[in-house]
Amino acid sequence: MHLITKTLLGSVVLALCLWAANKASANRTVNSDIAKQLPTLIAQNERPFSGIIMLKRDNQPIFTYISGDDIKINSSFVIASLSKQVTAALILKAVDEGLIELKQSVSYYLSKQASQAQLYIPPSVTVSQLLSHTSGLVNIGEAPLYKPGSQFQYSNYGYALLGELLETVYQKPIYQLINQLNEQTKLNGLYAQTGMISSIQAKHPSLILGQVEELSQTSDGNSNSHYTKADLNIDNKLVAFGGMIASVEAYSQFQHALYNGKLISAKSLELMTSPHATRNHRWGVLEYGYGIQISRDEQLVEYSHSGYLPGYVSLAVYYPKSKVSLVIFENTSWDLSDSRRTFGLHDDIRSSIRSKLIALEDRPVAKLYQAGVSAVENALAAKPEPKPEPESSQPKTTE
Repeated sequence: MHLITKTLLGSVVLALCLWAANKASANRTVNSDIAKQLPTLIAQNERPFSGIIMLKRDNQPIFTYISGDDIKINSSFVIASLSKQVTAALILKAVDEGLIELKQSVSYYLSKQASQAQLYIPPSVTVSQLLSHTSGLVNIGEAPLYKPGSQFQYSNYGYALLGELLETVYQKPIYQLINQLNEQTKLNGLYAQTGMISSIQAKHPSLILGQVEELSQTSDGNSNSHYTKADLNIDNKLVAFGGMIASVEAYSQFQHALYNGKLISAKSLELMTSPHATRNHRWGVLEYGYGIQISRDEQLVEYSHSGYLPGYVSLAVYYPKSKVSLVIFENTSWDLSDSRRTFGLHDDIRSSIRSKLIALEDRPVAKLYQAGVSAVENALAAKPEPKPEPESSQPKTTE
């Protein structure tokens, strides 16, 4: 057996052994270490929690926390701005089907719709710019705040226009497109319906009604919380940028399907997860793709989005390398006068997960695994030295 063959086989065996050790170690780290920390973070949080937290790895639950009146594992919530990820995915699906071009003017599509005939949208505003919040359109009927494509400005109105664009090319209301996606991909719990939230809940008893917190100061300087029912009226525009409804399991399934190439083409997924702008966020400066925030620091790639709507707060995070997914739904919109109190638990859970995943990448077994992979690659790339030709019985000649 040639030396190169022996080296290759030895490297393969070593890599497989290290892969098995690394996989087992990674499972123990992610599934055990993170799960142990989360209850402590929840218990130490300065405000109550009412909702569901679900952490998955490779689409398998490793931690679930449920708290609040009448909240169960299959309960559904209005997901607020996480709806934008679904709208963006539907737009890219239409791109895959040849119905929409990202560089095409939005007015090219919407001018054909009677309801939009009197609404002027500059021809320089493209579908891509709406997806990345770089169109400059913020309020209906107003001119862009800046040259389209030149900077980031978060815009619910832009995503409402994307919803209308979908309705135009498919000739169906947006809520039907969401329900169709739920059925086709077997998400079993992502849907949309228009009307008053109480009327929707009467038809979908698993929907948890939201409440709005307002803080007031007492004479001794302490804070008191007052709660009122969230009186939401969901129309087609709100559906596209903030009014979709889902269970944590259904939205987690959506994330898994999206980021593993089961909803849109590989080309469209690459466009969705590529930076088209940057935004200032409480986590720092983040990149923004199509309907998702992107963080690429500290050895991690992270896709995320958060949501806040009267009665509901949400967060979705996904780490593609480790296939770790986090979804948090709450049915209380906490007073925004103290952002740390409102979003602190979400941020602490995210930070805990990030630190564990970074530590996992730094573990010696992970580095040995990578060394094994490199050894296999080098062995495959190496060429055996040519064998020396046997001595000829013919006399040698010289010139």
